[in-house]
Amino acid sequence: MKFAEQSVVWPEIKEVARPFYEGMQQHKIMIQQCSNCSTHLPPAQLVCDHCGCDDLTWIEADGSGEIYTYVVYHRSFHPAFNDQVPYIVALVELKEGPRLMGQLKLKEGQAYKVGSTVVTRFQKIDKNNELLYFQLEDGDG
Repeated sequence: MKFAEQSVVWPEIKEVARPFYEGMQQHKIMIQQCSNCSTHLPPAQLVCDHCGCDDLTWIEADGSGEIYTYVVYHRSFHPAFNDQVPYIVALVELKEGPRLMGQLKLKEGQAYKVGSTVVTRFQKIDKNNELLYFQLEDGDG
């Protein structure tokens, strides 16, 4: 498979997800909340998964949560990640309930497992973009 020659993999941002990506640039995790039933939802929802209401608002999440599941990549899925192998991508259940995916960055010798508590951190990946990642709660950013 041939990939575009680029050092940063960044999606084309759709309007429904714009507040999430703009929030990252301000070091905020933005999720949605249903105005009808108050259910917290992951970014880019059009209707509430719980009650079907389409009146959703954006709120700032705490940014902490637990590892729900993870995968360790021993081969990168894109050439931009070749120098990071092996790396961990975790699905994290935020304290508010929704799940977000991001890289889990560890310090030497840190142990992790499903259920480990993590916090969100941000890393500048190019001159225009910050990207979230997760770190064990006891790690410093």
